[in-house]
Amino acid sequence: MKNAFAIVGCGATAIAFLQRHLDRVAAGSAPAGVIHLFEKRDDFGRGAAYEADLESNLLNTRTGLITPYPHLPGHFLQWLQQSPQAWRRAYPDFRPEADGFAPRALFGIYLQHQLKQIVLRGATLGCQLVQLQAEVCAIDLIDGVETLRTRCGLSLPTGKVVLCCGPLGKKPELSGDPRVLDTPYPVSRLLRVVAPHERVAVVGARLSAIDTVIALIERGHRGPIRMHSRSGYFPVVRGTQEPVTLRYLTREGVHALVAQNGRLQISDLVGLFRKELAFQDPGKASAVIPMPAPPADIASFIEGELENARSPRIWQAILYATNEFVEDIWQALDDAAQARFLREYFSFFMAYRVSIPAQNARKILSYLRSGQLEFVTGPFAAPQPGGDGLVLQGSGWRHVYDRLIHAIGSPRDVDLLDSPLLAALLDNGTVTRHPQGGICIDPTSYRVQGRTGSSRQIHAVGELTVGQFFFTSALEINGRHAASCADGLEWKQGVRAVGRVEEHV
Repeated sequence: MKNAFAIVGCGATAIAFLQRHLDRVAAGSAPAGVIHLFEKRDDFGRGAAYEADLESNLLNTRTGLITPYPHLPGHFLQWLQQSPQAWRRAYPDFRPEADGFAPRALFGIYLQHQLKQIVLRGATLGCQLVQLQAEVCAIDLIDGVETLRTRCGLSLPTGKVVLCCGPLGKKPELSGDPRVLDTPYPVSRLLRVVAPHERVAVVGARLSAIDTVIALIERGHRGPIRMHSRSGYFPVVRGTQEPVTLRYLTREGVHALVAQNGRLQISDLVGLFRKELAFQDPGKASAVIPMPAPPADIASFIEGELENARSPRIWQAILYATNEFVEDIWQALDDAAQARFLREYFSFFMAYRVSIPAQNARKILSYLRSGQLEFVTGPFAAPQPGGDGLVLQGSGWRHVYDRLIHAIGSPRDVDLLDSPLLAALLDNGTVTRHPQGGICIDPTSYRVQGRTGSSRQIHAVGELTVGQFFFTSALEINGRHAASCADGLEWKQGVRAVGRVEEHV
């Protein structure tokens, strides 16, 4: 068990972690040893976000920019161009272009290829990567050793554990009701489950909901579909802008403001954003301020978005550029400001921060114009079984459905997550709830913080750290945190550099 550790979840974040760890092994700053990779899904490497699915599920980051490796921009595009034999048969009509948007499942093929290369690279460095298809349901401390227990009965002692669980699903609202789908993915299964004539409710209005609607209609669904958005917001369309280099809204600028005034209010960050926008795009310094209200007419909103997205949208480039230090911005806010942001501004922020490709916006617009799709806004009660179907009811309206599909992503509230492992760790005090979502971790070492502090050798990266780092659903950000977590692992003395540093995958 010397220098052994385990990773729970083997998707993009785990791959970024492994690559950085092997870099450290090659440099002599981490030891070689056995690494156990636990994945409950059939496919290692893809994770939930990039599983095999329909081509209509598009990445929302351009092909030339997306990468799991923070220091290797363009790595995915380079792989597409250099390894067509790995993907061309599955996607014969796809043409890799830097400004295009690739299918998410194609990115999953890339990740699987990366994992294979990592396993081979690990072997040359003296690291044995063992892939175990099993669901970890508990991590116990036995005789001072972290011991993982799986649903299938395996018990494995190890030195350290890294949680890379990815987006976890929401606990079922109507447990056991086959008319309710707790996730739309993979969307390829929907028409095997949803009859073409059924009345369908899609709960959510972000990327997952858009994937769901497009998959249903493109595969021949004829019944009415309603998207239910509690906030009323819908994602904006990505413009043609190039990345920008920030001048004022920077890590240093945020830290300087904190040093001057103490922890910040939302208005302080708005001021920095205004200053940055005025510098980057003087003619549009107030383009998205004050905060836009939810669209009154969704079709008109999308039409306007498609028109605006034909040109550069510098405010989008500014928001994307903060990926490099978004956690610094979040941690600069005081506790009350964080809570207020989540309560009053989060839905607006996500609609404007997480944009969609124009081709998907055009599809949604065509469905709205045809009358098959309707966009319903406002809060509503939990679905209730009725005599003629499932009932959703809000203020002044009541709709009945044959099928309800939850497409809302991973909840911030850990008590809503459908995870036996997380429930067990919470119950025994190994981890604690963060007041703004997810679990508490040390922001430097990524070690989980339990009721007695950070005494366990368990680390967490990704969606579970949403309260600490705020925005943990972007690949680029999670890749950066994964690399930082690998750098933060502490090892005993005696590590020696490998004679030859291996090339990166």
